Amino acid sequence: MDNKNIEKWVKIALEQPVPVLRYTIKELRYLCSKAEIPVREITHLVERDPGLVVHILRASNNRSKSRLAAEITHVNQALRLMGTDQLTRLPDALPAVGDVLDEKTKPRLLATFDRAYHAARFATDWATLRRDMTPDEVFAAAQLHFLGEMILSIHAQALLDKIAEVRIEEHVASEEAQYIVLGFTLNDLTQKIAEALQFPALVTEALSSENARYPRAYGIMLGVQLARSISFEGWYSPTTRQIQKQVAEWMDKPLDFIIARTHMIAAEIAREIPQYDTRPPARDLPLIIRLEEVEKEEAASHEAAAICLVPRLEILKDAVKEMTKFSPRETEAEDLLHHIVSAMHDGIGLNRVVFARYNAEENCLQGQVIKGAENDPLFNRFQISLQETNLFTHLLDKPQAVLVNQQSRAKFWPLVPGEFQKIISTNSFVAMSVFNQDKPYGIFYADRHSPNCQIESRSYNYFKTLVTHTSKVLQQLI
Repeated sequence: MDNKNIEKWVKIALEQPVPVLRYTIKELRYLCSKAEIPVREITHLVERDPGLVVHILRASNNRSKSRLAAEITHVNQALRLMGTDQLTRLPDALPAVGDVLDEKTKPRLLATFDRAYHAARFATDWATLRRDMTPDEVFAAAQLHFLGEMILSIHAQALLDKIAEVRIEEHVASEEAQYIVLGFTLNDLTQKIAEALQFPALVTEALSSENARYPRAYGIMLGVQLARSISFEGWYSPTTRQIQKQVAEWMDKPLDFIIARTHMIAAEIAREIPQYDTRPPARDLPLIIRLEEVEKEEAASHEAAAICLVPRLEILKDAVKEMTKFSPRETEAEDLLHHIVSAMHDGIGLNRVVFARYNAEENCLQGQVIKGAENDPLFNRFQISLQETNLFTHLLDKPQAVLVNQQSRAKFWPLVPGEFQKIISTNSFVAMSVFNQDKPYGIFYADRHSPNCQIESRSYNYFKTLVTHTSKVLQQLI
């Protein structure tokens, strides 16, 4: 069986539902037996069980498409529309974790539930601070972000173990390790499943890197990354501290305020969900770590070796061949851009690839299509200001390309805006401008994520050739 066939895993997700906690079934049966069913209490119970959140939103949205115009976006809304009879029958219709998973498989799924709940609580808290009108929608979307990981936790733990091994031993970003092992990322899988199950739009929006410019999606991305970081790397790792800094800057709050608030939420969660039977991250909070130790680790992490992707010519050739089939009547410009960004990532071996659209009104380049940065919310807010003369304003003078690496850095690096240097956190990249009828349309940007992986001339030439072909096809589609 081909483990790199994403459609196979989508089929499994559709046919075999995520199980729920036995504790939830027991409590749900008790609450449903009351003379007056307490919907609010049931909502809180359901939200603490990501498997049940998946089940209820799946059932509600499949039903709603035939009866209602509006989608069902959160648990409380779904429960109120279910009706007393359906709600009462619900406990007996659900598969329990202990009944369908063995003792070896169960802990992995429960750990994923734990991360999903932490992510949802973090993201919802930030949404509330921002005075979001419907923070319940943020909560549900953050939990469902982990659906792909839930499916592999149930059916393919060996693949998750291999991803962890590649990530740690080869010092690669998580999404690259996923791609190397699976041929796709966990976000890709979740997005495919979410679309098939007709989940709320916010779920898929928060899975697309380019949507980091929208506050709700960005908050979910940050919540997901913080939950994963405290789980895998701890509260005092450089990664966790960096995410907390990003949250503080985004929320315009002191860093200490954000740290204290996330610690408080973690402590509340530890009391709320003993049924997960996992070690709560809050247990590790009392550790005393000096700031200089964290900064030392952070510096060391930047110096670590990293796996450098290489071109895969068969994939690249197939991608170019596929472009010949695009026609103005059947293909949108957006489809072409997604195709090319994937070809650069998969075929040329460029870790992070962006098509940034030229925004004349705001005089900037704004990330429109992004691949390879699912776990980097800061990079996903890709934007280059053109207010002052810099490398990218020169690129937009005419169709042209640039390679920044060890040989050319002295010439080009002073022209790269300081804020953009912070976003990319690397010192080697390629970029090429695209025009439409003599007017700038945007640029393609790509890098290999780590400063240890410089972009060589061969990959740069492939990149330029692909962008040149793209420009010709794009003229027919715009």
